[in-house]
Amino acid sequence: MALRNDRTLRLLFTSLFFWMFGIGLYEQLVPIYARQLGASAVQLGTLFTVRHLALAGGFLIGWVVVDRWSPRAAIATSWLAAVPVPLLLAAAPTYAWLVPGLLLYEVAYFGVPAMNAFVARRVPASELASTFGAMGTITSLGFLISPTVGGMIADRLGIRATLIIAAAFYVLSAILILRIRWDEGNAPTQRASDSLSLDQMRGLMPVMWIFSGTILVVLITVPFATPFLREVRGLSLSQIGFLGSMVALGAVLLTPVAGRIGDRIGPITTLAGGLAVFAFGVLLTVYGPAALLPVVAIFRCRSPLNTLGHALVASKAPSAVLGRAFALAGILMAVLGAGGSFVGGYAYRIDPALPLLVSVGMAVLIAGALVWWQSRTAPSRREERSRSRMTPEA
Repeated sequence: MALRNDRTLRLLFTSLFFWMFGIGLYEQLVPIYARQLGASAVQLGTLFTVRHLALAGGFLIGWVVVDRWSPRAAIATSWLAAVPVPLLLAAAPTYAWLVPGLLLYEVAYFGVPAMNAFVARRVPASELASTFGAMGTITSLGFLISPTVGGMIADRLGIRATLIIAAAFYVLSAILILRIRWDEGNAPTQRASDSLSLDQMRGLMPVMWIFSGTILVVLITVPFATPFLREVRGLSLSQIGFLGSMVALGAVLLTPVAGRIGDRIGPITTLAGGLAVFAFGVLLTVYGPAALLPVVAIFRCRSPLNTLGHALVASKAPSAVLGRAFALAGILMAVLGAGGSFVGGYAYRIDPALPLLVSVGMAVLIAGALVWWQSRTAPSRREERSRSRMTPEA
């Protein structure tokens, strides 16, 4: 794999590891923290709606800067902008004061399209899924023990103490980003993204809707899964943190498998299978016995779906517009996530299990649609391959 011989990617992924370790300490505690600070179910949904809209704004900024800034400027600036976030969250006296920190974090995603394009351009097309799989696996390793550690710290010292410790890992990650020499290695020179033409937009939209719809399935569960485990299933913060670590274990185990399968049979078919696995995990989180929750958590990991979605976008977008293609996918994902969180807050008020069950239903529908679409397009692809074999070489 190209990662073994690319020092720049190794350093970038190591920085991602420390960043994800830091966010893993507290991310799943944010909904519980907001509830502790006085947020109702609807206010919690609204908080995450605002958060997703800020994420859309961050990707919109990414759309603008990806073809104007160098990869180093876009990635490093976004990284540094998000460093104060845990401290801002720790200082919040009420749930409304969480908004500045959460907004800053989401807007700082403007560097992600540049990072994804940078990674995609450094590897051959035949290794896209496995490289993004490695990226997802390495970042998931950061989540492997950090949610358990964060939950234990929160149980003993409070969630604010967890946030302060997370800030130290953000600083360490930012230091590593600043040490990267972006011009080293055998990768081609980074090109600025061209503007997406109308024809290119039309050609990419099916892929964009697949990617954003898939991630929406996950995003619907994010604000409400941990409150459900806390308020309905009665788990402690330490237990919820341990389940978060099990989710990360699932990502570590399943993401590289998804990447290899995606390279072999295609990301669309693999994505349908990944959605079915995710739906199974969420369904058993609602109805399964408590003793099985640690095992079930393994199937709720989002990393395989992210990996396959990014590989799908990278495989369909022309190299010159990769950055903007990733930005467009992020904008669609965030806008859909905002709507899902807003509706989910009212659904949670009706029945805490309802947002999770909606996610299960959507996962099944999208997986079925992907299988149907793949079956419709497979014959034409076989015919094209047959014609190409029959065509004499020049």
